[in-house]
Amino acid sequence: MRINWNGHLLRALPAAWAQAQRAMYYGDALFETIRVFEGRIPLLNRHWERLHKGLRQLGFEIPVNWNSVFWEEHIQRIAPSNARVRLTVWRSPGGYFQPSDNRPQFLITAQALPDAVLGWPQTSLLVGVSNSVRLPVDVYSNLKTLNSARYVMAAIEARQHGWDDALVLNAFDRVCEATASNVFWWKRDVLHTVPLSEGCVAGIMRAFVQEVAMRNGCMVREEALCPEELFEADEIFLTNAIRGIQPVRIFAGAGLRTECTRWLFDHLKVRLTVLISGEAAEL
Repeated sequence: MRINWNGHLLRALPAAWAQAQRAMYYGDALFETIRVFEGRIPLLNRHWERLHKGLRQLGFEIPVNWNSVFWEEHIQRIAPSNARVRLTVWRSPGGYFQPSDNRPQFLITAQALPDAVLGWPQTSLLVGVSNSVRLPVDVYSNLKTLNSARYVMAAIEARQHGWDDALVLNAFDRVCEATASNVFWWKRDVLHTVPLSEGCVAGIMRAFVQEVAMRNGCMVREEALCPEELFEADEIFLTNAIRGIQPVRIFAGAGLRTECTRWLFDHLKVRLTVLISGEAAEL
């Protein structure tokens, strides 16, 4: 093989690149973004369960020693006390679209974060709806894969419009998710979110928020809806594993309240604090 890398002629890919070939060429990989709080990883079991399920679905040969303890040890080797961790797992090199080696390889990166707890955002989000992107709906839609071009383009579109983020619709023109978050909304005292059957990523914080809400007496419903129906929402917020809950201040030009979202955030923070302290087991 001969290589032209940005004008530099090589006879072979650098060794590290060669090992990550399938991730780079085919996006044949899954990833997790994980929050570390004061050296603890309270939602790690959930991350591993999702990753394990995805690896099995994609036909990886999962090593027998891969479990939550394995990942905690490897993350703790590099992560600061408070950190954003990314764990990427890809298939070993070999083959074209048809792989010849289903053994996984992994990369962990860690970026220090300034805060030891989730914080209520100082400013709420301005959010619109992407016009250019539609997300497919199939049995792989709930996975966090490296096939992110659609999310990248939706994020670029959001920036061009002066938004903080964009809601992305699915192939049926219904609300799916934001560029890196799941979406929730309040109607009266009922909390709503998009069902996984609509093609959104099976977010770790999405499930955690639902459980905390129900634990504190909230009615939670999963509901497919068109973007126009979100104008009937009293409040909207986004969730992901790093930022927790992010309230939306303005959706498509309409102002929104945040009182119920703040109430839920406070309960979420309490529950996370208990898990971080080790005083209680997972929900």
